[in-house]
Amino acid sequence: MSPAWKYAESVLGKVSRTFALNIGVLGNLRKPVLLAYLYMRIADTIEDSPELSVEQKTNLLKMFSDALNLGDKALLDFQNALPQNWKEKTSDDYALCCNAHVIIPLLSEFPESIANSVKNAVAEMCGGMAEFAKLQGAKKDEWFCIEKESDLDKYCYYVAGLVGNMLTELFGHKELRELAISFGLALQLVNIIKDIDEDSQRHVCFVPMEYCRKHGISSVQDFFSHKNKNIVIEELIKKAKKHLQDAKNYIKSLPRRKHRIRLFCLWPSLMAADNLRIISEGGSKITRESVKRIIHRSTICGWSNFWIEREFSKL
Repeated sequence: MSPAWKYAESVLGKVSRTFALNIGVLGNLRKPVLLAYLYMRIADTIEDSPELSVEQKTNLLKMFSDALNLGDKALLDFQNALPQNWKEKTSDDYALCCNAHVIIPLLSEFPESIANSVKNAVAEMCGGMAEFAKLQGAKKDEWFCIEKESDLDKYCYYVAGLVGNMLTELFGHKELRELAISFGLALQLVNIIKDIDEDSQRHVCFVPMEYCRKHGISSVQDFFSHKNKNIVIEELIKKAKKHLQDAKNYIKSLPRRKHRIRLFCLWPSLMAADNLRIISEGGSKITRESVKRIIHRSTICGWSNFWIEREFSKL
């Protein structure tokens, strides 16, 4: 294994333990999906960095997209444009950005069709994140909030829906595009619901304000202490459940012989479904024991559409 691939393998577990577990089941598609995840993690780190201005974020996202598509000078320009102090920090995410020059050339090892699917998805994500970075820059009262449900859908598409679309291209099942996008939206919505209180600590709220106003909540500040907070969250949960049904149908539509791909999709979907159940019952998040149970049972039964239907029916 080359030093570049050794770095890519090692850094994956540092920036995402959950995905590192999930991706291990993919077989031949493991490496291009691993690279796609790392590239998207770089874009997410740039968009999420509190020390970058809106202008810096939009410029860096554009430069990173160019670096991935053009290489050479564009890659060097991106590396030189990164904040110098990122190289001195202990953050694994910042270190990944500073080592983009190590992992970007690895994509050239794969067929053009695979490389283009990854490049197009990352470019679209960078464009979408730049758009939302500008919206965050225009936030009022130091809060960034989502105004309409359609804005939430758009955000979820840029950070997760297009990922589902890219994966479907790599899996060789473009006919499942619409279900694939919904599959990605389901996972992102569950993350949003799970992290509502955590996001509030950085003055970010992805709950659409039109949901809040419908239930007598006039501002994002009032949402977190309002008596109708849980009613609003229940609306988000219903929305996530609808997308999870699409995720179920997406997985059932994948050929049974592609067991590894089914497992790759089943694990996060069933974990998301379990998280929703726990949140609806007043809990916080899925337990380690539940994760182990999902992995064990789906590994044995994931080929069966009847079993998949039964597991999702518990939602």
